[in-house]
Amino acid sequence: MADEMGSDPCVTPEQIMGASQQSAGGHRKGTTSAFFLNAEWALRQPQRTEHDRLQAAACERMLRRQMVDIVRSNGVGDLFDWRDQDIAEICRQELEQRGGEAVQAFDADNRAALAAGDVCGFTGEDLLPADQDYGASAAATEVSTHRSDALLQEHLERQRGVRKGTFGAFCANYRLARQHPNPASSAAAEMMRELLPHVRQLGYLRWWRCRDAWADALAADA
Repeated sequence: MADEMGSDPCVTPEQIMGASQQSAGGHRKGTTSAFFLNAEWALRQPQRTEHDRLQAAACERMLRRQMVDIVRSNGVGDLFDWRDQDIAEICRQELEQRGGEAVQAFDADNRAALAAGDVCGFTGEDLLPADQDYGASAAATEVSTHRSDALLQEHLERQRGVRKGTFGAFCANYRLARQHPNPASSAAAEMMRELLPHVRQLGYLRWWRCRDAWADALAADA
C-alpha cells in the first residue's frame, strides 16, 4: 500500500499474512501471543499447586524454544528492547546457544504432548488455530484447542477481533518509517497509529519498548 506517487509506503496486516494463511517467513500465526502467554505463566503466575509448578516449567521450556522466532520475527534488539529483565536474560542465554536455528512452530510437539496427557507450554495453535484469521473467544476456540487453562482463556478473550498479521504489520511499518526523512509524519507511522489499539489489545508493549524515541512517543501518545 502506498500513496499515488509510491514514495511513502505503508503495510497492512493482510499484506503480512493473507486470508487462511498459516505462516509467513516461517513465523506461524499466533506464536507471539503464545510466547507471552508462556512468559506470563512461567514468570508471573503464582505457583500454588504441583500442577502450577509443572505448567510454569513447561511454559518456560516452550518460551525458550520460541525465542529465536520471537527475536527474528519481531525485530527484538533492532526495533524493540525488553522491558522485563527476566526475559531479557533468557533471550541472551537462548540466542547465545541457539541463535542460528530455523524458526519452528512446535505445534506438532504440543499436539503429541497433549495426546499423551503431558503438561506442556503454548503454541500459536492454541491462540489462532486452523484457518482462523481473527482472535476469537475462548468458547469459539475450545473445540480447536482442547485446553481449559484459565490464563489461556483470558488471553483468548483479550485478543478477540484482532486480525493475524497485525503486529507484523506494525513492525513492517516501523521499519519503513525509519527510512523516511521525518519518521513520525510518514504514512507508515500513520498506519502504526491505526494499528496501535489492536497492538495494545494484544498486550505486547507491556513487555517491549520501542528503541526509537519517535516510535516510543507514538506508542505512548496514540
